[in-house]
Amino acid sequence: MARPKNVRDEADFVIVGTGAGGATAARVLSAAGLDVLMLEEGPNLRVEDRPREAVDALRTALRGFGTTTSTGLAPIPFLQGCIVGGSTAINSGIIWRMPEDVRRDWIERFGLGELVEETGLTKAFEIIEEELEVDVTRADVLGGNSEKMALACEKLGLPGKPITRNARRCAGANQCLQGCPTRARMSMDNSYVPRALSDGARLHDLMQVERVIIEEGRAVGVRGLTLDKETRQPVGSFEVRARRAVIVACGAIQTPVLLRRSGLKGMVGERFQAHPGAAIVGRFPDAPVGMGYGATQGYEVPMRERGFKIESLSLPPEMLATRIAGVGAEWQERLAHMDQFAQWAVQSRFKAQGTVRPGLFGGASIRYNPLPSDVKQIQDALALMVRMMFVAGATEVHPGLGGGIPDVLTSIDQADLIANMRPKPGEIHLVASHLFGTACAADDPRKGAVRPDLMSWDVRDLYVMDACVFPTNMGVNPQHSIMGVVWRAASKLANQERLAKSA
Repeated sequence: MARPKNVRDEADFVIVGTGAGGATAARVLSAAGLDVLMLEEGPNLRVEDRPREAVDALRTALRGFGTTTSTGLAPIPFLQGCIVGGSTAINSGIIWRMPEDVRRDWIERFGLGELVEETGLTKAFEIIEEELEVDVTRADVLGGNSEKMALACEKLGLPGKPITRNARRCAGANQCLQGCPTRARMSMDNSYVPRALSDGARLHDLMQVERVIIEEGRAVGVRGLTLDKETRQPVGSFEVRARRAVIVACGAIQTPVLLRRSGLKGMVGERFQAHPGAAIVGRFPDAPVGMGYGATQGYEVPMRERGFKIESLSLPPEMLATRIAGVGAEWQERLAHMDQFAQWAVQSRFKAQGTVRPGLFGGASIRYNPLPSDVKQIQDALALMVRMMFVAGATEVHPGLGGGIPDVLTSIDQADLIANMRPKPGEIHLVASHLFGTACAADDPRKGAVRPDLMSWDVRDLYVMDACVFPTNMGVNPQHSIMGVVWRAASKLANQERLAKSA
């Protein structure tokens, strides 16, 4: 039966977004017996309905096919999931608990002691880890890409280790980006969204929320447009009322856009932060890599004291081919031996801060410019990765850089060319998938947009529950920290509802 184009509905809690934050909030609140309605702009796709070709799969699941970028001389693409499950549906399931230095900083500078209190946050992490089957990547599914990185770490004495992921039953299919074909990776579309539905929550997909409805200083619902599944173009409208609260969990770019369109100002959209990254490719002709098997990301080298983390990143052939240097017969020869190539990436903890505003013609306007120290930091990481590849047995490395750096490096000494380059904007090609800030939590409205309980300083019963509330970036993958913080905030909200009903 066709879905109606114009929709009206209501619930105790209306949650906008189904990623790490929104799905966790839905899981906690629905388990407490509360009436929860989840809204998602993207489609609700079964794994078997997602294309296996990576480009087609990402076109289906990425917001704007990854075309959201910052303004400036060197635009940076920002990757955001637009599908039920949010960005968890297109990531590799990497799990890191919040680093202690970050937790202490948030308490001391931003007054978030109750939100990230150690015992309560640890308990939340433990529950999530058990429910989402979190475990260290097994040796039998590391794959050649990760094994090469492990060898490099052994030879250079680096602190490498297998990655902890929410995929205990991983079969090494290397299809995390397309949606795990065995459902072993516990992304939100495979875990907390269906769990919330089984506890009585409801889900409307293809709902583009345009505005939070605010009456007498209180959030009472949302309204927006229903979208066609194939074209993603508007075909109708909807209005959903919230009896208790509206929870916005659209991510560090879409959340501030929605809030500002709804009339909020102040710190909304300020202090945008990110972990921009870059990647290199190396060729190992004497010991083929076989990137088609293994965990998409199975091994990492945490270097937080230097501001970055190196990760293995396996790509399907159609994406790997774009990273291989050469033209004509030279390029074709390399493509014929694609199983000899490995790819590693770095995520760097930049100190730069930017802003996010609604775009003049829709979408988002993002101002974000890396600092000179940020650029130097990622140069150091790229130079280190080049050295790692050569000591692990690579005969050539493809850095993918401008600034006069050769397309193909053939000696470990050439890593110094990267470390010492003075790049112009755009000569280091950056992409960012870890995004933070823009509705920071703080004990003072001059420092943040939401209170320590994640309710807006300006509008009652309007909560933000995603990485927007993080006052700083972290230097590690944020998914687990988002879930832990939201678990704490949503549990407090559920307890308040229980007390109100029993009074």
